[in-house]
Amino acid sequence: MKTTLSALLLALALAGCKPQQPQDVPPPPATDAPAAAPAAPAETAPTTAPDPTTTPAAPAQPAPDAPAPTDPSPAPKPTAANVPVESMKMARPSAKMSVAADLRYSFDGSPTPGQPVTLHVAAIPRVDGTHLNVEIKPAAGLEISKETLSEQKVLAKGVYRQQYSLTRTGPVSTVRVLVTMDMPEGTAFGFFTIPLDAGTIAQKSDSVKQH
Repeated sequence: MKTTLSALLLALALAGCKPQQPQDVPPPPATDAPAAAPAAPAETAPTTAPDPTTTPAAPAQPAPDAPAPTDPSPAPKPTAANVPVESMKMARPSAKMSVAADLRYSFDGSPTPGQPVTLHVAAIPRVDGTHLNVEIKPAAGLEISKETLSEQKVLAKGVYRQQYSLTRTGPVSTVRVLVTMDMPEGTAFGFFTIPLDAGTIAQKSDSVKQH
C-alpha cells in the first residue's frame, strides 16, 4: 500500500514536470520602405545660337482691307479768337466821335473783287461800359454776313471780337463800322473806316485822340 502511494506521487510529480510547448513568437512589425532617392534634375537642352545665314522674318504686313494712314491735319486757319490783337491794324475813327473805344481789324486774305474773305474785328473799350455794339454798315458793292458783336458789360482794355464774311461786288474801297456803348456819361457812338485797298496803312493807336 505504501509502495502504491509512492508510485502514484512519483507519477504526479513527473506529470507536473512535463515541459510546456513554446508559444508562437509574433513576427516583428513591418518596417517602412526606405524613402526613394530624390530625382535628379532634368537636364536642360543647350541653347543654340541663331544661324547667321538665316534671313530674319519680315515684319507683319497690314491686312488688305486695313484703312490707309491718314495725313496729318493741316494747320488750322486763323479765327476771331486766335488772331493776335497786336498784329491787327487800327481802324480809322471819324473826326466826330464820343465812344471811348478803339477798333482793330485784319483780313485772312486780300479783299479782291469777287473773292470772299474773312474780316476779323476787335473792339477795345478804354473805359468800363455796358451795351457795346459793333455794326458794319451796308454799302453798294459790298456783301457782308449778318453776324453781330454785342456785349452787355465790357471792361476797359478788354478785347471783344467778331468775324464777318465779306465780298466786294462793286467799286467800293472802304467798310464803315458803327460802334456804340453806354458809359457813365450816357450813350456814346463813333464811326470807324476800314480800307479795302491793298497797301493801305492803318493809323497807329497813339494818333487817336479822345476829346
